[in-house]
Amino acid sequence: MEFKFHDHKFENIGRWYDVIRSAMNELGHTENPDKADIHFYNHIENNGPSDENIIIVKPTAPTSKHFALDKLGYANASELAYKEPILNDDIEQMDWQSIIDLRNTKPNKWDDSILLKWRPAKIFKEHILIIGQQPHDETVNGFGFGDHWKKLTMIVDYLSPMHYNLIVKLHPAMKIRGKIKDKVDAWLHNGIDVRTGFNSVHDFLPHTTCAIVDNSTAGIECLMHEVPVISYGWPEYHWATKKLQTLPQLDMLIHNPEEWNKPVYARQFIEWYINHYLCTDINNTMRRLKELL
Repeated sequence: MEFKFHDHKFENIGRWYDVIRSAMNELGHTENPDKADIHFYNHIENNGPSDENIIIVKPTAPTSKHFALDKLGYANASELAYKEPILNDDIEQMDWQSIIDLRNTKPNKWDDSILLKWRPAKIFKEHILIIGQQPHDETVNGFGFGDHWKKLTMIVDYLSPMHYNLIVKLHPAMKIRGKIKDKVDAWLHNGIDVRTGFNSVHDFLPHTTCAIVDNSTAGIECLMHEVPVISYGWPEYHWATKKLQTLPQLDMLIHNPEEWNKPVYARQFIEWYINHYLCTDINNTMRRLKELL
């Protein structure tokens, strides 16, 4: 077969395309920029029947080398988000040590950037971690429908009077101004710990009793640290979380994690996701392409 790469949506993902190109060549396929059977796009969703055989490329956590290949889309619009994977339930076959070794390096999906300055986060006691995203992020504003910032503030404001030890970790690139700054100032006035800027989520997680996420890739790091996760969006890893249906349910879930948290399954899922689903090099990209082609 012949294949072609498209620069929609971003043009700066050539290094991931290079890995895919090498894997496709190893599988006996040929690149043709004019006419192709297989079309690689990045950061799009496949809305329906098409004459093109499309594979979507999406860089993702846990490191800057990891990326996903999917026929439908990415994140909460990927096939994985809709269809639960079949995991190997043989605990002895699971390479959990590789996850421990990886998390100890405190990686993130921007860890190759020379522009971002990550600073150690000081954490003094156990807490519930509420993780924010950019409100305009497509996964929460396009794939997900609704106002991410409003949902986040409703969660924080709901839990605040209950005297939980909360840390609200906002997206490091989020602009704290206008109404957002007013809300953050109100939280700080009420004694809520709000973190902005480039603090590594890995510094928080050894002290996190429960994490609450929408669709953030930080949920991947939470599962790597064996932190129970409550998700109110539908991230592709939602199979290993407790899905929040209503706001009043939240207090009950926090009080009784033993009733919903499935630590063995969560370990199985994240080990499979990182070691057997995502791609990083030619060999595991070839494996994934064989599943898709």
